[in-house]
Amino acid sequence: MKKITIIVPFHTLEPTDIGMLNNALYSVEEFYESVKVKLVAPIGLRPKVDNLNFGDKLEVGIQYNSTPNTSFTAQVNLGITECDTEWFSILEIDDEYKKIWLSSMTEYVENYKDVDVFLPIVRDVNVDGKFTNYTNESVWAYGFTNQQGFLDNELLLEYQNYQTSGGLYRTQMMIDNGCFKDNIKLTFSYELLLRLSNNGIKIMVVPRVGYQHVNFRENSLFWSYKNNEKVKLSEDEVKFWLDAAKKEFYFKNKRDIIYEEK
Repeated sequence: MKKITIIVPFHTLEPTDIGMLNNALYSVEEFYESVKVKLVAPIGLRPKVDNLNFGDKLEVGIQYNSTPNTSFTAQVNLGITECDTEWFSILEIDDEYKKIWLSSMTEYVENYKDVDVFLPIVRDVNVDGKFTNYTNESVWAYGFTNQQGFLDNELLLEYQNYQTSGGLYRTQMMIDNGCFKDNIKLTFSYELLLRLSNNGIKIMVVPRVGYQHVNFRENSLFWSYKNNEKVKLSEDEVKFWLDAAKKEFYFKNKRDIIYEEK
């Protein structure tokens, strides 16, 4: 019986999206005997999604979101609540797993049974595929954190740059502690890690490069926050959402948050 679901959220499916999705799923085929894939898409994309061919290896299920909220966090949350495996991971359509991901995650799950979240070291690349930097690796620096290899609340309150996509999460733990808050812009992953660590959830970084993430692809969420005039965030608003994450992690459920320009 498969124990891991790979949740793949998306809200558009243009030709470029299909190409990226195919590449992302190709990186999962290495693990086809151990994982299943859950695509989460808006109901309006059903005609396009139904025409996709996923090959014969992967077990692919599709979850359609019929609500008006098709944000990244809303799509992921829907995938989590419909997840029927012990563990899940999140794959963004422009990202990919590295071949070592499953074996390294499995090794650490077996040896650290009290840990509920395992994050990989992430290889960040630009849109041309060229290396830019690593993410999540800092917890393995000597003396950087209270317990080497682990993210804790004290560390997170000082350092914010940690990647949650590509991580391995115990499904019931996430449901019990609340999923992503879809009313928080920009810092929703940060708020989640703060909340989990504050609730005593152990978060460990597996010291191997298991995931590749494309930074600031045009029209991606974070690119839009920086460049799209319709949703672009000012410096004041960026600071607001960072401060909001540090206030809201005490609460399991989302609360009303309103940003007002000064």
